[in-house]
Order: sequence, then structure tokens, then C-alpha cells
Amino acid sequence: MTLGDAIIAATALVYGITLVTRNIDDFRWIAEITLINPFEA
Repeated sequence: MTLGDAIIAATALVYGITLVTRNIDDFRWIAEITLINPFEA
């Protein structure tokens, strides 16, 4: 995970928001984050 990804993940955790990203694999291991890939059918 890059520093940028870590900041994005931390922001989603702190504010309790859903993380919308095309890069699901980098965040999948964080159980507390809800992920959405808008490009998946």
C-alpha cells in the first residue's frame, strides 16, 4: 500500500464513508472499510 492509499483508507475509516475505487485489491484486507468499484457490472 502506498502512502496515498493509506491516507485514503484512513480518511474512509475516520469518517465512516464508503470507499469508491477501481483499485479494490489494495484495500480488500481492511475489514472495516466498505468498498465499491463503480466499473464492475
